[in-house]
Amino acid sequence: MELRNWAGGAQLARLLLHFAATAHLGYAIYYDYRYAQLPQLAVDLRLEPPIGGKFKYMTFLGGLMQLGYYSLALTFDITRNRTLRPLRDYILASFVVPLSLTVSLTFWTLYAIDREAIYPGILDLVYPRWLNHAMHTFVVVYAMLELGFTRHRYPSRSQGFGGLATFMAGYLIWVHILWFRTSIWVYPFLGALSWPLRLMFFLLVITLGFLYYILGETLNSVRWRRPAIARRWSGSE
Repeated sequence: MELRNWAGGAQLARLLLHFAATAHLGYAIYYDYRYAQLPQLAVDLRLEPPIGGKFKYMTFLGGLMQLGYYSLALTFDITRNRTLRPLRDYILASFVVPLSLTVSLTFWTLYAIDREAIYPGILDLVYPRWLNHAMHTFVVVYAMLELGFTRHRYPSRSQGFGGLATFMAGYLIWVHILWFRTSIWVYPFLGALSWPLRLMFFLLVITLGFLYYILGETLNSVRWRRPAIARRWSGSE
């Protein structure tokens, strides 16, 4: 009876986490898309490419990926449809963990070095702090809680790396298409870098993305490397 109570509590905790993350990120993305818009002056001053909208920012694309994942995880919690589990686990491994860490740690590192270069103070007028933290901080909080609350079967390294590499390559191509068409970088600080430094920055971010994948894989393995009875006690699926 006690084991069943603990298992039921763990399942409830997962359900609440997935519901909270879906609701929180869903509203944040809606607000970001609907209301957090730079004035036309930003385009006129060539501070932002006039094409691509929100879909030119990795923060927004990553947020959509996170929202899709937690919505899928919530659906799995409710329906217990086992066919959803492989997709859920693959998205978590290849996208949710590495992209949340890439977006968050890259943003806050650059923010600490030179806020005006990555997130000028004037943006506070259109991008409130709660939204900034939802998209750049809570994505990591939710990802780490997810690794702790839910046991995932990580895909093979080649499959996981393949998905992450496809996303990274696709986004870099997209950024350069925007630059080629408008002569404006999505992130203004890129324009202040020489081509060698810019390439080094891209290479560093990509490398870190794969290291974050390995970190997530390791945390998942350590967290759930337990005997079967211990997994039952913790409410593991």
